[in-house]
Amino acid sequence: MDQQRLRKAPNIAIVGSTSLLGKELREMLENRALPIGRLVLLETEEYAGLLQEFAGEIQITQVISPKAFDDIDIAFFTCGPEIMQAYVASGAKFPDLTIDLTQAGLEGTVYLHGMSDPKSLRAQGYFVSPHPAAIVIGRLLAHLHNKFVVESAAVTILEPASARGNIGVDELQEQTVSLLNFQQADHKVFAGQLAFNVLPEPEASARTEQRITKQLDAVCGKTFPRPAITAIQAPVFHSHAFSFFMNVPASTEELTAYLAENPVFAMDHSSAKPSPVGVVGSDKIHIARIRSTGASAGSHALWAVADNLRIAASNAILIAEYIMLAPVLEA
Repeated sequence: MDQQRLRKAPNIAIVGSTSLLGKELREMLENRALPIGRLVLLETEEYAGLLQEFAGEIQITQVISPKAFDDIDIAFFTCGPEIMQAYVASGAKFPDLTIDLTQAGLEGTVYLHGMSDPKSLRAQGYFVSPHPAAIVIGRLLAHLHNKFVVESAAVTILEPASARGNIGVDELQEQTVSLLNFQQADHKVFAGQLAFNVLPEPEASARTEQRITKQLDAVCGKTFPRPAITAIQAPVFHSHAFSFFMNVPASTEELTAYLAENPVFAMDHSSAKPSPVGVVGSDKIHIARIRSTGASAGSHALWAVADNLRIAASNAILIAEYIMLAPVLEA
């Protein structure tokens, strides 16, 4: 790593550049015009030599290897869990500054921009961008807790197929086409037919729930009221949807007014919004249907939706930008 270059125009590697998350990250880096010295796109041997475009230039995809990280200042890992787990198992060294979005890598420093302590960031280190659902739950509950105090909360997460990467989206698409043609819907990624269906996926859901809870503890602290979390696999391609129930000593009008003023959130009042399709491409948390449940004083429910790929990529880039632009950080 070159410390001076890191501040001006770092050399960046994206591991898993053809994944859904890798493509989103690459697009956001290009649109934000982040100063980059050199971009290296890394993939498995299957995709080696693939031509990809970035900032008007053609990039040739290279094979993931420790040697490929020579002269790299920031490495984003956006590959699938199997690839990440294989790299970890190989014992290969990670780059000096690694930002992991895979949810399958090492136990690093979990960092959520705007909530985690910036003092935990270093010019060198292994940083984990939280699960996109943890980002949404953490930001929403933390903002409400800091303003009104959240006494308790429960949230149901509707997970999209893209949470499983390219293979999840492909399987949902193939199942949909097969069923529309009156053919059997095969499954390898999901526990059964996901198309036109909802799956509880006990094992996968339990792993997701535990991961999110652990990351929220790391970001918010264990004194923060831990929400009860239930994850369900929904037959949608992109974007997380959330059904929140919480006890907050405030009126519905107060909650609505506070969230509407906060730039992190977007209030949607249309009868058709927010929806998983409608929020694609947005890095905000879209909220609607804030209402009192009538179960007890301060009992509220609300609906929230967020683009899982965009939310994850945005947080990872904000981590990199802070390290690049902040006053001199320790290595």
